[in-house]
Amino acid sequence: MGAWGPGPFQNDDASDWVWDLESDDDGSVVIEALSIIVDTPIDELPEVTECNNALAAAEVVASVRGPRSDSLPDEAIVWISAHASRIDRSWLALASGAVERIMIDSELKELWDETGDDSWHVGVADMVARLR
Repeated sequence: MGAWGPGPFQNDDASDWVWDLESDDDGSVVIEALSIIVDTPIDELPEVTECNNALAAAEVVASVRGPRSDSLPDEAIVWISAHASRIDRSWLALASGAVERIMIDSELKELWDETGDDSWHVGVADMVARLR
């Protein structure tokens, strides 16, 4: 995993995902990243890359609801400024479901569990709270 910290944008996958977000005019990049996690069969673990992308997408949604994360890249801030009115309760529910799934049972959770560093868990729990 190419990560330099526990935050949702502190990994290579999320950095690449932000490039797609920049050209997203209808929110489909956000919805797709979240839906992949929610639609993963219960007997399969969501993969690391998909989890990282979904956490970045969920952070965008959570930041619209407020308070805005200090870790948001400029590209995400620009996207939020242009599209915040699009984000409604259904986006919040989808983001919350995706983050909870990642937090409970995913390859990314397993990797962070192995590090013994609790900061990822704390950050993800905070995101869930901001999405509710």
